[in-house]
Amino acid sequence: MELEKLIEMLSQELKLPAIPQKDKNGLYQLNISPSITVSAKQLDPGVFFHAKILPMPKEGNKEALFIHLMKANLLGQGTGGAAIGIDPSEKFFTLSEVLEFEVNYKTFHEKLEDFLNYIDYWKEEVPKLMASFL
Repeated sequence: MELEKLIEMLSQELKLPAIPQKDKNGLYQLNISPSITVSAKQLDPGVFFHAKILPMPKEGNKEALFIHLMKANLLGQGTGGAAIGIDPSEKFFTLSEVLEFEVNYKTFHEKLEDFLNYIDYWKEEVPKLMASFL
């Protein structure tokens, strides 16, 4: 199913004020909450999700945090198959996931919900980890 149609269905279900439109880079910006925006892009076949999780800590034991996040990425165990990374400006942790298969609305909705749950989890977990590494 085309991503545009999936997003229209999601917008209707969530009663969004407007259906997100594709930008010049082929990305749909889904403003899920004031603090979470998920970019979605059509693949052939599949869908790509990407979002900023939270800003990189300025102080503390970043090395221990990076090791912990790399372990979470290992086989997708702590990310549900997505991958934690760092944006090109090295200011934010990000979460990205590729669905390399044709998706229907039910699968799209479930995968997006799982993706959002992992964003929420890491938004809470990273500050706790940084506090424990002091």
